[in-house]
Parts: sequence; C-alpha cells; structure tokens
Amino acid sequence: MPVDLGLADQSGTLLWSRADGVEVVFGLDWSPLVGGEPSVLGRRRARALRATHYLVMGDLAAVVGCGVVPKRNRQDQHKNRVSGRRLHAAAAMFASAHSEGVIAAVYAMAPRGYWLVAVNAGLILAQTDRWYAEREEVDSVLFALKARFPSMHIMKTDVLDEESPPEWMTRHSSIRTQLQSLVHPGWKGTRLMSLMLVVGVVVWIMTDRGSDRPVELPQEQPDMLWRQIYADFSRNHPVHHPDQIFKVVSTWHQAPLNPGGWKLKQIMCEPMAMDWYCAARYQRRKMLALSEKLDAVKPQGWTAEFIDLDHGILRWQVLAAASAFEPVPASIPMKEWISYLQSMTPVFEAIQIGTGTSVSFAAPVGRQGMILERPPFIKPLKRRTISIKGPMRSISTLRGLTIPVRWRGLQLDIGQPTGQGIRRSELTVSLTGEIFEISE
Repeated sequence: MPVDLGLADQSGTLLWSRADGVEVVFGLDWSPLVGGEPSVLGRRRARALRATHYLVMGDLAAVVGCGVVPKRNRQDQHKNRVSGRRLHAAAAMFASAHSEGVIAAVYAMAPRGYWLVAVNAGLILAQTDRWYAEREEVDSVLFALKARFPSMHIMKTDVLDEESPPEWMTRHSSIRTQLQSLVHPGWKGTRLMSLMLVVGVVVWIMTDRGSDRPVELPQEQPDMLWRQIYADFSRNHPVHHPDQIFKVVSTWHQAPLNPGGWKLKQIMCEPMAMDWYCAARYQRRKMLALSEKLDAVKPQGWTAEFIDLDHGILRWQVLAAASAFEPVPASIPMKEWISYLQSMTPVFEAIQIGTGTSVSFAAPVGRQGMILERPPFIKPLKRRTISIKGPMRSISTLRGLTIPVRWRGLQLDIGQPTGQGIRRSELTVSLTGEIFEISE
C-alpha cells in the first residue's frame, strides 16, 4: 500500500520547500478528464474529493491532480490568506520535463520509501505520483504499467535529496505546474444552509396542514422504472461500432505530414457524447518553419494553435461517430468475442483485456421504501477494460469485433516504432476503452 507521507494524517501529500520559496507537492490523486471542459471537470472532481488544492494539465487530453495540502503553522495560514503560497506539483514538473513518449521514474527517499511517477506524452498517469514502502510494491505497479504501455521507458532509480534535487525539480516550475486552491464552505456557510433547510421544512408542514384528503399514490411499475434507469445509462454511455472508428481514423489521412518544416508527431482523439474531438501535434524541425505555413495547409474546418515557438496543434471534430448503447441486446457468447481478439494478436503488438467488474445501478425504490426487484428480462451488466496497440494497417481487423465497446481514446504515434516483424511500423496506433457484456 502507498505510504501516507502527509503532514496531516488525512492529506496524503509531502511538501518540500525550495530556497526560492516554492513548495513542491508530492502525492496528488491524478485521474483523466473526459466529457467536458477540463477546468470545470477538474474543479468538480476536486470538490468531490474535498481537496484543498488541484491542478488541471493538458488541453484536448487532460488530467487533474487533487490533494489536501496542510498548513504548517499559524504564520503559514496568514501567508496563505494574504499572498498565497507557491505550491507546485512534483509530478507536473516531471511531466513538463518529459513531454514525449511514456516514461516512468522511481526515486528513493529514506525513511519514507519510494516515489513512483509515470507520464504519457506529458500527462501524469493515474495510480502514480504515489509513495510505496517496499520496492516490490513499486515493481508490481511498474509491471502493470509496462503491460499497458510496452514501449514505456523506465528511468534508473535515483535518490531524492533535498540538498541536490533532480534538475527537472529546479527548472520546470511554471504556471502550468502551480496548484490552484479550492475554497470549501466554512462553518458559517454550513450553518446558513442548515437554517434554510429548517425554514423549508416548516413552510412545507404549514402549507400541507390544510389538506386532510388522503393522497393516492400511483401504481408502482417496476419494469418501467428499471427501463428508465437503463435508458439513462445508455444515454450516458454511447458505444462505438467499427465503422464509426474507421470514420474517425479516416480523418487522420487529411493531416499534413511535413508541411513547411513542421513534422507530424502524434494524433489523439477522444469522444464526447456522440462526437469525437481530435488534435494533431506538430514539432518545428527547421529554422525557417513559420506558424503561418502550418496554418495555411490545415484542412477546411480545422483550427490551428501554437503552444510555443516549436510546437503546434491542428484540431478538428468528427460528428455523429457513436451510437446509443442498447442495454438489453442479444447476448454475444464470451468465447466468441474473446476468440476473435485472440485471432487478432498476430498482427498487433499488444492486446489486453481486464478481468471485468459488475456495473452497479441505483435500484428504484417503491412507496414503502423497499428496493424494487430487477425484472428477469433485464440482465446484469459487466464491463472490462481493453487496450490495443500495433501497426495502423492492422486496425482494419477491428471490423469483426461485435461486442459493444466504448472507446475512450484513439492515438497515433509517428516515427516511434515498437514491436517486431509484421507488428512493427512507423505508424503505431493505440486504442483504450471498455467492453460491455451481459452477465448470465
């Protein structure tokens, strides 16, 4: 289990103070943000976790790190109120220094244990930025990460020394790595809300006293209530059929490869509702490569952004490339779709599926407060994670995958070949998502 290194028992964070006044924060809880505006989703998750601080990183693909950062003493509390503490996430600083590829690092710090961090294209991976007591625990996590990202580079284990910290910890603090504070309602706000609740109850009682006529409750219809629950799940969990994935991938061919001294490095696409949002990342390769040249060759309907002098992004949308998930489909035998995935393994570098977990639903409650039993025609659902990586030319084999899949991300890496033989290519595609199956 991760070691709790917080200055307060519940914080789970560790702070280092640099000579320039910056406080470096280790041990945030990182998770991906999908399905909305990252800043809004990040703040919402931070509030749900009752964090004091949070940080959103990324643009199209984004993650949020949340944590409880304790105040050391009354002097720090006054400083925090007046001028604000300069808190920077250690994992974000590491990510800023390693913006390409999948990289993991382990740092030892006696007697606290081992700090593990891993990033993919400059974004911190979930389940990292953690401290562990034993090296065996770290190796177990690294083994799981290596299975997900076969090309992951693991840096040599180093020692964290406050007197001579790593270079990335001293040179890569910026506005992009600085934590934002989150204000929660204090005791005054809580007391006000409680008072409003009491007033509301009193008003309801007084307005209801004039009616002595018994209320006739509608007849319970468990089937209809359960169908509504599944309909809500279907609306919020669209799935992607192979033809819809091919529709997204077909737009990749419109991205210019080497326009005017710029080189295409990566394409990333993520779904939102029934549409897909894509971004092609470019790197400046020649001194005479100008932003206007990349902007001039972008396809119609695309937009161009420039992060700095050497990096540009082309963005576009793919509309109507998803379908509503049918929660009560004809059951597809498990051995059928697993066999099909197995038949695909010769042409892909890696295909992984999870063990599966049950999808939980909030069962409807009847008039007597009793949970209404699920009708027999509505089967329990189970979901499994799935990840596929290999040459782009092999993606056509997905056409025979008939099980409902909700893909969460498509990624194309250019010029970073992995794998061997027919599974090696300069164009490597990665797909991550989840499979829905009926539990009999």
